[in-house]
Amino acid sequence: MIRFSLLILLYSFLVSCQNGKVENKFKGKNYLQIDTNRIAAEWEPVKGVMFVWPPVISKELIIELAKDTHIYLYVDGQEGEIEAKEWFEKWELNHQNITFINLKTNWEVTPRDWGPSAVFTNKGEVKITDGQYKYGCPSTDMVCNDSLEFHISSSTGDIYKSIHVDTAIVTIGNKIGLEVIDVPFANTGGNVLTDGLGTAFSTCALLTENRYSGVSDNEFFRLNDSILGLSTYHIISNFDEMGIQHIDCLLKLIDEETILVAEPPVDHKSYKIYDNIVKNELSNLKSVYNRPYTIHRIKTGVYYEDEEAAYLAAYTNSIILNKNVYVPLFGIKEDSVALKTWKSIMPGYTIKGFDYILEDQPIKSKYHFEGFDELGVKTGWLYEDAIHCRTKAIWDENKILISVKKVLPEINVNQEAILYATIIDYGKKGLSTKEVFLNWRIKGQTNWNRITMDMNNTPNHWKAKFIEGSEGMEIEYYIEVKANTGETQTRPITAPKGYYEFKYVAQQR
Repeated sequence: MIRFSLLILLYSFLVSCQNGKVENKFKGKNYLQIDTNRIAAEWEPVKGVMFVWPPVISKELIIELAKDTHIYLYVDGQEGEIEAKEWFEKWELNHQNITFINLKTNWEVTPRDWGPSAVFTNKGEVKITDGQYKYGCPSTDMVCNDSLEFHISSSTGDIYKSIHVDTAIVTIGNKIGLEVIDVPFANTGGNVLTDGLGTAFSTCALLTENRYSGVSDNEFFRLNDSILGLSTYHIISNFDEMGIQHIDCLLKLIDEETILVAEPPVDHKSYKIYDNIVKNELSNLKSVYNRPYTIHRIKTGVYYEDEEAAYLAAYTNSIILNKNVYVPLFGIKEDSVALKTWKSIMPGYTIKGFDYILEDQPIKSKYHFEGFDELGVKTGWLYEDAIHCRTKAIWDENKILISVKKVLPEINVNQEAILYATIIDYGKKGLSTKEVFLNWRIKGQTNWNRITMDMNNTPNHWKAKFIEGSEGMEIEYYIEVKANTGETQTRPITAPKGYYEFKYVAQQR
């Protein structure tokens, strides 16, 4: 069957569903009491990005990443490093901006799934995770059950086991100088999204995958809580009739309280499935600040079709790196709409779209795209495997974390508008307590006003009160924090180009 062949070629597999949660430890509505480990969120400051050589991302994306950040490149020995350097010289990339890590990965080219995540401990240390990744990405259906389909080795006929990458994290930790935390369960990265504050999202495929390895649902939640500080775990229904069900192809966390969800065409069979997840699951969830999530939709379209399925462009499978968002483009009319959507919900960010036309690429994986010509697949981005899957960030261990409880979009004129923020200086040099600012302005004005925020009983908790407003007044604002080292961090990270906003409205009668 063509679809099954395509899935095997792409090591794409499927899964099932069920809902499970663990009670949130963060009871405070205004501030966060971060006294456990925490997994970093994607929008936090990073110092680089990792991917595998030979590349399964486009030349154009590699060149852009090299301009924007530091590259940590996994190469297979000296031969792989020499080959990569030869191409980088042709592309005029700066070798000083690249760290080579000798790592045999075979066909495991999606470091999102098996690669390390950053854990910030309650002592302010930074470590990386080493989760279980023995069987690659098994596939399952839409029913949350114990049925999995695995990649079968053509040479032995046995289930393929990810021997190399399952033992790779210690090597990575040694190279980048970070201690490794053993995670004794499947923590497949493409199916784990976090808010950086103790909340995670996965489809129920991850529970099925862990049950197969002998980890019960209760044990999975307990281990996530005790090791990674994920005290609230939202399990979302599987969304594909048959696939790996990785949640990063369904939705994207934009910040602590905002979710971007794919929206198929109305006549696509997945439309009702996605719509049901939004209306009956995501809309019922609460953020770490105990408020409903703001949910945006990003329209997607079909980029490839066969007799079994009409495959959807995975625009949520983008990666956020500091002030940039890198979006996969599929050569369809919905591409331009997707870029506009990203720009509208990520103010101040530079949104960069990348095609991946295989025949135009000077170098690509020799086996990852085998058979694509016969199937008529022209793009290297796939419906369940694009930019987010094939890259992963290296987080900045000396950053300043700023989490903002944003003012509600509308505030009655008779109410106080107060901004609350939780701030942690991981550089451990201390914050300049007189230089934690709320910058604000009335919409339409050019200059920013500045209010020094007040510390609220602890060095991590800050607040500031806005001016009294009149009906219809719209306020734009952002937070600016300076450390004793002189380093400045803002939230949103793109400020002052990007900012939050709210509006004063008439008192309700």
